[in-house]
Amino acid sequence: MNHSTSPRTDLVFLRRRIKPGSAQPAAVQPSAAQAPAAASPAPSAGLSLGRPSAPTTAPAAAPSSGLTLGRPASAQPAAAMPQSRPSQAAPTAGLVLGGGAPASSSNPRARMLAAQREKSKREDHEVGLLFPAPRIEDVYELNLVQRLLRLTPLQSAVGTLVVSGSTAAAWESVRRVTGGQTVDGHKAGTPVMTSGNRELVGYHGRDALITLRHVRELRRAIFINRSSAAMGVRLFSGDTVALPPAADGAQIVLLVHRIGNVLELRAEPVPRDWQDQQIWQEFDFTMTHQAPSSAYGR
Repeated sequence: MNHSTSPRTDLVFLRRRIKPGSAQPAAVQPSAAQAPAAASPAPSAGLSLGRPSAPTTAPAAAPSSGLTLGRPASAQPAAAMPQSRPSQAAPTAGLVLGGGAPASSSNPRARMLAAQREKSKREDHEVGLLFPAPRIEDVYELNLVQRLLRLTPLQSAVGTLVVSGSTAAAWESVRRVTGGQTVDGHKAGTPVMTSGNRELVGYHGRDALITLRHVRELRRAIFINRSSAAMGVRLFSGDTVALPPAADGAQIVLLVHRIGNVLELRAEPVPRDWQDQQIWQEFDFTMTHQAPSSAYGR
């Protein structure tokens, strides 16, 4: 095997080393012709595996355009680095999911979400103050003895509440828009249209419907039964409850009232000979009317 007495020192990855006690080769002094070249090395365009030399007072070398695997040179003093101030982040205009972040005046979506959170908190607080009431699963019939039941938030917001056997209905929205309709198609007041171009309360055939998807737009509604048959309420889940027909000079009016995010169903007795207008007045329903288009100069 060839054992060289002067191994290469410019290749740092070689494992061969000089044995202890061996004579070290004399350092090669750079000649005068090589001194200028060492002072300003040419930019490397290929792979450089050597360890870069320590920084000298010579002019800085041009940046290398190739891959350098060697250890970088010593960093410059921190005082020489420019101090950059952190720029203020622009307010975001996207979806804000953080509940603790304050609403920005320049972000309408954040303000809307904050208002919805505050409204939900108020509704939950209102529901928490209510006295305990039976559920629809616990009540078979609403009458003069058992006059009240309360739906859950899920039952109050899913599907459609169907009232069968009623002869007339009246409604009032949260904006105090009031209207009424009979099962024969006669209407009074103003209908409340939802964003899906569907009436919030109205008749479909012989059944009265409340669109629970938009239940937050409903304030209250009443359903009158002048027939000799019972009136029934059915939910999307299949749960039902009945109300008896008129008897002993009294008729039962179904009052559907929204409190927070739940609906309450009440059985309210009124005299049997009262007309619809008298029942509306008893429950403080005042029909609202839209002005004709000619009143606006159109």
